[in-house]
Amino acid sequence: MEVKIQCACGTKFKFDVEPVNNRMPMPVNCPSCGNDATAQANEILRSSAPAATLPTALPHTASSPRPPSPPVGLRINVPAAAGPASAGGYPPPPIAPLPGTSPALSQPKQKSPLLTILTVLLTISLIGLGAWRFGTKWYKRVKAVVEIATAVGSSATEKGSEESSGPKNLWYEDCVVLFIRHSNHLDVAETCKSYWKDTLRKKLNIINEAAPFEAQGEYELIPAHNGYVRIIGGLDWPKPEFEGLAKSLSQKFGTLVFEMRSEHFADTYHFGVYDQGVRNFHAQMDINMKNGEPDEVVTTESSEFAITNGYSPGPEGFKEFHLGDADKITQKLGMKLWDEQEDTEIKGMLMREEGAQAKAN
Repeated sequence: MEVKIQCACGTKFKFDVEPVNNRMPMPVNCPSCGNDATAQANEILRSSAPAATLPTALPHTASSPRPPSPPVGLRINVPAAAGPASAGGYPPPPIAPLPGTSPALSQPKQKSPLLTILTVLLTISLIGLGAWRFGTKWYKRVKAVVEIATAVGSSATEKGSEESSGPKNLWYEDCVVLFIRHSNHLDVAETCKSYWKDTLRKKLNIINEAAPFEAQGEYELIPAHNGYVRIIGGLDWPKPEFEGLAKSLSQKFGTLVFEMRSEHFADTYHFGVYDQGVRNFHAQMDINMKNGEPDEVVTTESSEFAITNGYSPGPEGFKEFHLGDADKITQKLGMKLWDEQEDTEIKGMLMREEGAQAKAN
């Protein structure tokens, strides 16, 4: 018999079928959306069957064999591919899948991970080829960036948890600092008193209290940390005086002394290394006006000492020398102040010239 069905999606289709007990012998699906229309077809078959032909349930026992089912068949009008709908606007239903088959077998297979990796590699290769054809100039720039990144990474690995940039010892600004390799700051204080008396013809008072310098003629004395005592004064400390004191302390104790002066506003600096009373190295940067424009001028003395202790001059030689390079020299010579804890109480002393307070007022 012929069955006409209208799917929920609006598609109409029909087919011929030989029902079994007024039911479909196999599933049927909508040719447009694929929805199962078997239940709707069964309902049409039941409503179309005459009352006299309705089957009567027969008693059945486990011992009596079940009568064989009559042969069934399903004739479906299948249109040609991409052809128009049949007369009456009812396209034929699709052929139901064979028993025992799985819908998953008809789904497209997922791409293999290996195929995905090969596709990515091929894409990268094509991009690289295009970049090469675009010009070797850009290729060299990219290569330079990669080399710089590799160098930075290697440097960070070698230094471990230490900072990759910034001064370790010479981090002071807007002051003058002397670093004396000596373990007893009281000895340093007495030597300073002698220097003020014999060389500067002034009296230096030692105040046994931890206080920073606040006026001209005041100097903070910090006890030794990792074998280095520090003396800190203001930018008004005359250059001949702190250079002379550095040389005197180096000669008195037969030791190493660094002196530095840093002014952050103009970024100028002064740096010297003394050992056994001899100045082994000296560098300073000053700002000179040239044609109305500021010009940085770097002067050095005994440059071989800096090269021997780790400094590598750039294309412009020592014109590029700065306090960061001086800091590396202090590290090379064994000074280590960067592990000093910020919350550590410093029991230092204050050295004050006679009449310094009157000058401050």
